[in-house]
Amino acid sequence: MKRSILLSLALLFALSASAQLAAVSGIPMPKKSSEPIVGALVTFTSEWDKDLKYQRKTDADGFRVVLPQGGYIMTIEAEGYESHRLEIEVDEPNIDLTVITMLTNEQAAVRDAKRKKRYLL
Repeated sequence: MKRSILLSLALLFALSASAQLAAVSGIPMPKKSSEPIVGALVTFTSEWDKDLKYQRKTDADGFRVVLPQGGYIMTIEAEGYESHRLEIEVDEPNIDLTVITMLTNEQAAVRDAKRKKRYLL
């Protein structure tokens, strides 16, 4: 009897845990380009447990990560590009971020110089 109760509880837990998973997808793309950034590292870090991370590398179709629902900090890092950071609440079964525009390091430097000049006036 005890064994069947434990088995039932384990099954119930497994079913409820799978119902709380969500898929997040998107395509990092350079500004002024229609080609996706391949090989970028996408990291989802839990807001509640900084040691809990989910990572994927992007390919020609972007990325798709399945993770438990909750709050995350998403970062995208690629060589030659400014890191992209986004706070995201994963609370739906499928979240499509579509195109995520990233700046090259040179574009980011130009933007920062313009901002600095604007604030000094």
